[in-house]
Amino acid sequence: MENTKSKAINSIIPSEFLEPNWRFWSFVLVSVIGTYLMVLYQVPVHNGLTDPFYSPTVLVLPLVVLFRLTCYAYRKDYHRHLFNHPNSCLTGERLDSKARTYTGETRFFRVENFHRYFMYTAWAILPFFFYDVYTAIAYSDSVTLASIILLINAIAVTLYTFSCHSVRHLTGGYKDCFSCPSNNLNKKRSFFTVQSRFNAHHEALAWTSLIMFIFTDLYLRGLLINLPLNITLFHLGL
Repeated sequence: MENTKSKAINSIIPSEFLEPNWRFWSFVLVSVIGTYLMVLYQVPVHNGLTDPFYSPTVLVLPLVVLFRLTCYAYRKDYHRHLFNHPNSCLTGERLDSKARTYTGETRFFRVENFHRYFMYTAWAILPFFFYDVYTAIAYSDSVTLASIILLINAIAVTLYTFSCHSVRHLTGGYKDCFSCPSNNLNKKRSFFTVQSRFNAHHEALAWTSLIMFIFTDLYLRGLLINLPLNITLFHLGL
């Protein structure tokens, strides 16, 4: 009975989660503390400015977090830096200790295969980022530094989302021969070509958008405690 229970647990929990790994457990600790502080010290809407962490994003926060955690760009980084594997596509063993197993995309890590479905939830909330920009401009009837920062953040998240490998698959990556004349996909091919250019920089876009997210949150927190960080660029006079 005990062996059966042990096998059931091992079939779900990767061995990487059970080993003494200070990199992984310190990451978990920082993530838990960070999430707790985000919930405890929320940023309310301030002068028409909505923090991207607390826009409708927060309603689907677990799905957005899973979208990023299952992203190929982040997967490469946290597998290599938290678990020290795989260090290259041809290396199927742990370089820190060969005694430690490498479970790959099995057990709990199977959730990484649902990335394309989490991507659809990311698409659904993108319009809200631009609505927050509209609200910020409409509230003050002017374009301010804060509204520009919100706009840059919205564009960064959009570029990250649409440079995704799953988008590349949907727009043509599934074809064995995309350029074959018999496929008659010239219009779709042009979109695929443009998307591929962004996809080549997907990892940089992933980290840029995440850093921009954090910067925007800190910037709005600064405004909330009355730091003179916002300036009016020009009035619209609507």
